[in-house]
Amino acid sequence: MDVMGWSTKEVATLAGTTLRAVRHYHEMGLLAEPPRSSNNYKNYGVTHLTQLLRIRRLVALGAPLAEIRDMAPEAEDYADTLRALDAEASETIQRLEQVRREIAEQLATPAAEVPAESPALLRADEDFLMVLSRLLEDDSYEAWREMADHAPADGALQEFAHLSEDASDAVRERISRRLAEVVRNLHQEAPLLRAPDFRPSGKAGLARKSLHVALAELYNPAQTDVLARTGRLLETPRG
Repeated sequence: MDVMGWSTKEVATLAGTTLRAVRHYHEMGLLAEPPRSSNNYKNYGVTHLTQLLRIRRLVALGAPLAEIRDMAPEAEDYADTLRALDAEASETIQRLEQVRREIAEQLATPAAEVPAESPALLRADEDFLMVLSRLLEDDSYEAWREMADHAPADGALQEFAHLSEDASDAVRERISRRLAEVVRNLHQEAPLLRAPDFRPSGKAGLARKSLHVALAELYNPAQTDVLARTGRLLETPRG
């Protein structure tokens, strides 16, 4: 007489999973094969159901399937494994909270409220910041982001925004000198703007190349010339 048990479909239903998942757990050796009845159907019992529920619980906690075999509750490192999963979950929560903050910022500034005096430059600045987000360490990028969000209302910035490609040398030099003063003040308030920390890169010079590519593509030649002049002025001590 066959012992009464559950079919594969029934045990999958009880565990809240699928037939395919149960078969996959068998293939990986995570779930023991049940005995078969006289008609050759699998006959799952309570032990199999509890094993299946444990696998499902560990998967829900983020445990890789390949490691579940060695994650018996009685194992010495079981608590350490759970702590590692908890740390990963904490990092995921922080990352998602950052995503929510960024979404909230986007919602708080509808496109219709963006100042219309220089939309092209605003887009260029935003794109440049996106490039910086891939090059700078988090603290340095946040300093740049904060500066962009609260840039001083200085006329030199507006002149730079509207600078045409055929601007004269005298105009470029004048704007450069005014910008240098603005930047010096910003550096005093946020030293990371003067000496940002770049992310480690597998290719030497990638950060410098990326900055050159971004500046050349996003700003016209007169503006990039002004930025270069401003940089040289900042390297020269005021006498």
